[in-house]
Amino acid sequence: MDSQHLRELLQQHLNNALPVEDLQALINHLRENGHSEELLSVIEEALESGTFTAQADKSRKDQVFQDILRKTGKGEDILPIEEESSQLPVKRRTGIWKAAVAAMIILLAGTATYLIRKPADHRGTTINQVAKADILPGSNKAILTLTDGSHIELDSAARGTLTQQGAASVTKLNNGQLAYQISNHTGADAVYNTVTTPRGGQYQIVLPDGTRVWLNAASSLHFPTSFTGKERMVEVTGEAYFEVARKENQPFKVVTQGMEVKVLGTHFNVNAYADEAASSTVLLEGKVIVSYRGKNVLMNPGQQALVKEDIRIMPHADIETLMAWKEGKFSYNNMGLETIMRQIARWYDVDIIFEDKIADSYSMEISRNVPLSKLLQFMEISGGVHFVINGRKVIVRK
Repeated sequence: MDSQHLRELLQQHLNNALPVEDLQALINHLRENGHSEELLSVIEEALESGTFTAQADKSRKDQVFQDILRKTGKGEDILPIEEESSQLPVKRRTGIWKAAVAAMIILLAGTATYLIRKPADHRGTTINQVAKADILPGSNKAILTLTDGSHIELDSAARGTLTQQGAASVTKLNNGQLAYQISNHTGADAVYNTVTTPRGGQYQIVLPDGTRVWLNAASSLHFPTSFTGKERMVEVTGEAYFEVARKENQPFKVVTQGMEVKVLGTHFNVNAYADEAASSTVLLEGKVIVSYRGKNVLMNPGQQALVKEDIRIMPHADIETLMAWKEGKFSYNNMGLETIMRQIARWYDVDIIFEDKIADSYSMEISRNVPLSKLLQFMEISGGVHFVINGRKVIVRK
């Protein structure tokens, strides 16, 4: 296998587009030639170009490298990892260091996850046994509830005009989004609709004022089909990202779990899942006022407001991690396992059962479009946890 072919296979695998037979050939090559100069030259090029930027949890890196080397039949000890940057140093590694680099690249590419072989479990299926019947990620699906209580399944509805609601024509656009367009200016009363995403679903809506809303899994948006009053008010459960159309004389207000977010025109995210410890608002652009129990706080871009018993402002929010869901990614920065598994449960529509208490935290980034087994394998490699899939239940063990 020449360098170009190896490079192409690694890149295909990163894009989740590598056929099974080619994946097996890649695994065999890495097992047999894991420390070859050919592989290391590809690794060095990838590191220098920034192709691989994810990192395992810092406290577990040495253990991860040793584990990968052992499972690929290369049991050499490795040197400690220096934490000077998010990428591995290229110029200083020689000898044993090269083995660590090779192991790390295998980890980052996700390939080494396929090298793990766990014993069968009579209470379920190990993640390496589910390739043919895997749990697929979520997709664009939601239910539209009309003012008369009837329902439209948006994922299966044909594109074009769906119905008339008050003054608005309700249309499923060619890109799959749901759009409300004012078509009746005769003073028709405003009526209310609700868009609800199930676990394993997400959806985008264009409100009658032009505001765009992205709904995450297990969420809902309740809104009028035309904004006729002094303010534009909507209600949210779960998580939603808003790009609000600016209207100076008609502020936009989001209400959820006792918290209110008031804006004129801005970009922000609201997370108000009932099973999370706190509700939060993340501001990307503009300004918003967050209100809770009579207290009002003005937010600036880059800040996060956490609401539980009070409002607490985090001045430097991790925007990339908090907004990863909208960009089609899971992104964790030293995040606890229980929080991660709640996100996984919503997106893959599975139930999580913890058989052991695991206090570890994880730092990683991976596409939300991968099958569940691949995501879990990636986390197993990071260390400290083992998963068993039983139907639509995921059992978590040390």
